[in-house]
This record gives sequence, structure tokens and C-alpha cells, in this order.
Amino acid sequence: MLNRPVFFAALSFLASLVTLEARAEPANLTIVTAEFPPYEYSRGDAVVGIDTDTVCQVIHRMGLNANIEMLPWRRAIKQVEDGFADMIYSLTYSDQRTEDLLFTAPLSLARDVLFKRRDWPFSWQQLDDLSGQRIGLSESYNYPSEFMAWIARDLARVTRISHEQPDLTSLRMLARGRIDLFICEQKVCEYLIAHHRDDMPELANLEALPTPVAPPRQLRAAFSRRNPQAAALRDRFDQALAELRADQTAH
Repeated sequence: MLNRPVFFAALSFLASLVTLEARAEPANLTIVTAEFPPYEYSRGDAVVGIDTDTVCQVIHRMGLNANIEMLPWRRAIKQVEDGFADMIYSLTYSDQRTEDLLFTAPLSLARDVLFKRRDWPFSWQQLDDLSGQRIGLSESYNYPSEFMAWIARDLARVTRISHEQPDLTSLRMLARGRIDLFICEQKVCEYLIAHHRDDMPELANLEALPTPVAPPRQLRAAFSRRNPQAAALRDRFDQALAELRADQTAH
């Protein structure tokens, strides 16, 4: 019969092996985002894009695995606010969002501009120049506060679009004359126009106006406050992001 001290020593050794094996496997982070090319978009079964590449590199430096799921924007936000997802990207900071989210350092910069039809000779310099126009907005996006304060004055006719792909839907509405202007992140809508004008030729008649709606805004990631490790994860993310930026600058 195995003597008791030896038996318990053997159990302790086996338990330590299991613990070491578990620690050797990186933990998984459940991450959500929405179609926002070229920052993040679907390519086959993969999620790719400028910010996706940055996020994956940072998560790898943290010693974790990134399980990224592409969802409609409203659903993605809801998932992370309710704690069903650990993290979301790319989004802008707002005081309201901090009730449910812990924001990281910036991933990239977004430049919001107005798109119009090429055959309409319109220009603007200040927000009041937009008075009376039919302006399209994506319902759940966090636009610059200066612009939204002006919208609240009811000087323009606003259409809020809440489709699964609001930017592409809005561009098609713009091309068909259902709205006069659409506010969009410039790279996003230029990407959509370039990649869809073969099957949607009406998009070729659209262009961005040069005047920005507001100064460039920072796109960030954010962790769910429902995760008890959110603050520690955010701090590790920011540290790994800073190290990545330093390595990129060095090279």
C-alpha cells in the first residue's frame, strides 16, 4: 500500500503539472467589432483591417488569444456593455460610454467629412452653411460633439439610418438623391465607394467635401466594466500598445 505522505506528494506534483499546463495556454479574450473598413472588415471567415492588425499584435504581446466576432454595431456595443464580450474596437470616447466601458489609449485617428453628389455644386465652411439640407446620420455612431450640438438646433432635415450596414446604405441613399449630405469617416466611405462601385455604379458620382466636420478624433478599444479584470487588462493593453508603437518607430 502507498504510504500517505508519498501519495499526497504525488497528488501535489500532478496538480502542479496541470496548473503549469493551464498557464502555458494563453487565455482567450472575446472581442467584438463591426464592419468599418478599412479599420476592420470581413475577408472570408477572417476579420482584418488597420485596427484589427494593431489589436491582434497587442493581444499577442499580452500573451492572450483574440477571438474576434463581427457584429452589427448596436449589437456589438450591447454585448460588451452587458459583459458578454470582454472588449470592443474601434470607437471614440464619450462620457456616457465610460459608465460601461474602460477605454484604452488611441489605436488610430478618424476624420469625419461630408459626402455629396459630384453633380451638385455645394461647398461649406461653417456649420450654419448646412442649414436646410437633408443630412444623413448613422443612428448609433458617436459623432463629434460640435456637430451633434448643431444638429440639435434643428436647422437641417436629419435622417437617421439604423440598417446593419448604415454607411453603405447611406451612400446609396445619397447617390439616389434621398439625402443631400452624409457625414462619414473619410477612409471608410472612400473604401466603400471604391469597393462597391462596380456593382453599385451610382456610387461613382459621390465625393467627399474637403472641409472636416471637426478635428480628427481618436479611435480606441474599450473593455467591459462587467469583467472584474477590466482595469488590469486595459493597463496591460496600453503598455503592450506603447511597446508596439516604440518598436514600429525604431524600425
